[in-house]
Amino acid sequence: MKTHAQLLSSRIIKNNRIIFNYPKSIIFRSIILFVFLVMSIFPSPGIPYVMGQQTTTTPTFLDQLDVRGSFRTVYSATETKDRLGDRSRSSNLASRLLIGSSWELNPEHSFTARAALRVSTDQGNFAFRYKSETGGSGTYPSGTITLDELHWGWRISPDLLIRTGRFQARFALAGFIPKGMDRYYSANLSIGFTDGVWARWDMSDSWRVHGVVSYNSPSGSSHAGRRPLDYSNASSRVSGLVNLQHRDTAGLWVQRELSLSITPGIVSRGDNSYPLITGTGRGSIRLPLNLSTGDYWFGVEIGYTPLSPTPEDTGVLIEESETLFNRGSLAWQLSLYANDLFDKHTLGVLYGQTDPGWLVSSSFDPNNTLLEGRYRLQISSSLNFEARYRIRTDLYKPNPKESTRRRDDFYARFTYRF
Repeated sequence: MKTHAQLLSSRIIKNNRIIFNYPKSIIFRSIILFVFLVMSIFPSPGIPYVMGQQTTTTPTFLDQLDVRGSFRTVYSATETKDRLGDRSRSSNLASRLLIGSSWELNPEHSFTARAALRVSTDQGNFAFRYKSETGGSGTYPSGTITLDELHWGWRISPDLLIRTGRFQARFALAGFIPKGMDRYYSANLSIGFTDGVWARWDMSDSWRVHGVVSYNSPSGSSHAGRRPLDYSNASSRVSGLVNLQHRDTAGLWVQRELSLSITPGIVSRGDNSYPLITGTGRGSIRLPLNLSTGDYWFGVEIGYTPLSPTPEDTGVLIEESETLFNRGSLAWQLSLYANDLFDKHTLGVLYGQTDPGWLVSSSFDPNNTLLEGRYRLQISSSLNFEARYRIRTDLYKPNPKESTRRRDDFYARFTYRF
């Protein structure tokens, strides 16, 4: 006869993963209880934590630990009109918990690890995953627990920092609706990362350079890399990225960045394989509006790849000549923000488009237009609330005989940081 614990859960080993089957109600109750325990242990930012009245001047192991994390819960509802004209609706409640710590061994060396847990009311099995490939959209699915940071840091000089292992090397358009055309992940409830080596060099008082060499598994990338991109070629094991970033963000310019990434052998055309070369540029400025409250930004990002899979290979039945750059692909976005209205409120709107061959963004689907409006209320230094409404449509009809697909979605989200 099975015990009560055996009735509640079962463990399955499948494809080198440990999968636990637990009732979803138990998972959510456990997460909420754990978050409240963490909130009771760790104070809000800026509030010192003293246990009793004891103090010490000798650093201990705990003194060298920098513990941080966040808990985010989201209710979302989506209405979809498919390409046959049929409508459907869905909704779910989902959460993500991140808990990480950095251990500073000395001023030159540190070690960082962070655990990530993602759950949803419509998830499948609950599993621990640690493989390098996260799926074409660049995120592990709901029902995942993993480590999304595990790296060694070496500060060679005051201007040069090297990280080796698993880290968050993300590059997005500035603003509280962060989206990126290349190498941006872990947004909202997503869990993504980069495995490799990351060098950050402050080459001058004005400019910073990021260099990232990352590993790709034969089945895909740890960040977005959608089909028909093919990572099975042996030359595709390593990708490279260079990002040039202006460090002065206090004046007119909020952001000035240029990025170039290369992944060999993942673009297939006929019997040949070619590298995917992606260039992106991002810039944001403060608008000179002399209003009584608020900080107003306007931003733009443009991305281009000279050779991408054909529209037909991506499932869009149009000729290459119908796109702007024929064999290449274009992606772009615009954003407008009213930040810190009366200290607690922020409003934003963002619009973007991606060609059918733009396959490396976790923020935008290929062959997509996106319009999003968002509101944030900063309840306290550690807690905020956001509401979003988003509309996504096909840029080109995949089949001339079908209708344009449209997806409208809304979410309400709370985020607590500790």
